[in-house]
Amino acid sequence: MGEVIVATSPWCQTCPAAIRQWKQLGQEYGFTVKEIDVGTLEGRELAVKLYIRSVPSTIINNQVVHVGVIDRPSALELLKKHNFIATPR
Repeated sequence: MGEVIVATSPWCQTCPAAIRQWKQLGQEYGFTVKEIDVGTLEGRELAVKLYIRSVPSTIINNQVVHVGVIDRPSALELLKKHNFIATPR
């Protein structure tokens, strides 16, 4: 299964809610969630590579797919679009 990366920062007040949402979905659907602080070397490199200007930013398959706290229905649509979960037939 894949990995969802969430770019965050310690000063970001909405980042904990974004991480909670993705981690809950990760537990339900069996994918991993990695939090990367944009203040670290790894985070700065990611921010430059993907042109991240705001946090929280959600990254799937090396693409920023959402900025901000995502609601559950939108997150599920992204997971379906990127083949993390099956699309109902």
